[in-house]
Amino acid sequence: MRNGIKLMIHTYVILELAIKSIEHDKKLFNSFQFKRSYLPLMDAFLESLTEEFKQTSKKLYKEGIKKETYQRISDEKCLYTFLCRGEVLPFIYQSEDLKNQVQRKIETILKKL
Repeated sequence: MRNGIKLMIHTYVILELAIKSIEHDKKLFNSFQFKRSYLPLMDAFLESLTEEFKQTSKKLYKEGIKKETYQRISDEKCLYTFLCRGEVLPFIYQSEDLKNQVQRKIETILKKL
């Protein structure tokens, strides 16, 4: 498998987790007294992440790749499996590493906004 495909799959995983994280955090903003100040920023942020996620998904689909499963192996590891034209592609991640990469992705996009 080409490194470009591996990178796209990795980006897909990071973006998916970042979107879930921001959606969760957005719900917490609803309890803020000045939520109207924050919610438009969160919406713009989510829109940016979602657009990049859609583009990555389309590129993977064109390569014949789709996400199959997510499985938490232990507190420290998780397994993502993708299908590539009938072949199963496993990706094992350390939970802490994923968390750090999602945080870096979120910080990178926040700096652009």
